[in-house]
Amino acid sequence: MASKKSSMSNNKASKSSQENGRVGGGMTKSAVERAKKSTNTEALKQEVASELGIQPGKNATAAENGRVGGEMTKKLYEKGKNSK
Repeated sequence: MASKKSSMSNNKASKSSQENGRVGGGMTKSAVERAKKSTNTEALKQEVASELGIQPGKNATAAENGRVGGEMTKKLYEKGKNSK
């Protein structure tokens, strides 16, 4: 019986996490979209790549290009979150 209760509580936690992820993802997306409207994304890409010491493009690895994109998203999110 204890194992059933344990697994049931795990299912509740998982569902709740999934629901929170969807809500958080929507808020993140709207903040990023808001920031993109007032940002030169090409300049931001070059700035972030320079900070990371990466030359983005065809000759960079997928991981390097992904790091640049991830950092861009973080910056856009912060800018969008602060410009409500």
